[in-house]
Amino acid sequence: MNSWKEPGLTPRRFNKVLVVFITRDAGLRQAAEDHLARRLGTRAVPAYKVFPDSLLQNKELAKAWVKQQGFDGAVILHPAKVEQETTVVPGQVYAVPLSHGDMWGYWGTGYGYAYDPGYVEQDQVVSVEANVYSVAEDKLVWASRTKTYNPESVPKFVDEIVDATVAEMKKQKVIASK
Repeated sequence: MNSWKEPGLTPRRFNKVLVVFITRDAGLRQAAEDHLARRLGTRAVPAYKVFPDSLLQNKELAKAWVKQQGFDGAVILHPAKVEQETTVVPGQVYAVPLSHGDMWGYWGTGYGYAYDPGYVEQDQVVSVEANVYSVAEDKLVWASRTKTYNPESVPKFVDEIVDATVAEMKKQKVIASK
């Protein structure tokens, strides 16, 4: 949908990147972090493999731990919103031209009209935020937000979001290639 990049940002060459997918579903978290780490390269480490769960709810301890472990970059994906979006397409009446030259051309004019009743469309919309942080500088350097309509399956959806996010990061030269 959109992205923001720190003004004047040059491609970052992080030495060690912590990869995080924020969700309460442990299996989904592991799959997403593994996929994101593979896409980012050898310097990326899935958080679930190294980050103690006991630190998940304590920001200050987590911050100290990340720095102590030598991470200088972090990529965090977070499902931000799931909502229903309704689209109403109104009905229409189409007049079919008839001859009115005599009584019989006008007779039954109502039968010459077509009617489209319209419809209501219901979509599930999922938004995911992605942020890239410089841990060393303690600041956000890039952010994006995706919007997906009617995802068919969660694992496929997550893979597509990861792929699209990494492609955009590379396109915008946020993280330097290997």
